[in-house]
Amino acid sequence: MVEMMPGIAKLEFAMGAHGLVWKAGTTEIERVSCQARLKGVKPGWSISMINGVQITESHQAWQELLKAKKSGKTYPIYFMKDEASIREDQQRAEAEREKKRRDQEERKRKEELERKIREEAEKKRADELASKKAEYWDKQNAAAAGGAAEAAPAAASSSAEGGGGEAPAEEAPKAEAGGEA
Repeated sequence: MVEMMPGIAKLEFAMGAHGLVWKAGTTEIERVSCQARLKGVKPGWSISMINGVQITESHQAWQELLKAKKSGKTYPIYFMKDEASIREDQQRAEAEREKKRRDQEERKRKEELERKIREEAEKKRADELASKKAEYWDKQNAAAAGGAAEAAPAAASSSAEGGGGEAPAEEAPKAEAGGEA
């Protein structure tokens, strides 16, 4: 079923029994069966156009349906829906729009949540990488400082052995005390 404007429906019928029964003198559908029932035609609808010909009276509808049935091709019939069908269609469309809106909000909420999780994971990875780099450089600096610290006492001991300077402050009083005794 193709939706045109609210209240108008275009349906393609094939040759054979159309299944439309309308009230005498009008084009308002009274009962449906066969193709009409399968295509969703409801009692209370009115036949508006058959195969491009405007229908105003029941005899026109009968003649056009006979011609179209015997042609052996599919033919379009336009129906004007009754008020109840129009309201039902509008309610269905409104419910569908509401569902789409809720689904879109849910999708946006999920995307936002996923984005936050992804950002937190990236931040955590960056922090871990920065801490690993800092740890590496701390080890490198400690090793370099340890090597420099070992070199400094060695230089101090070599200058003390040379005898070119005064003795350390702790050793000087012992030497004086030892010399007087």
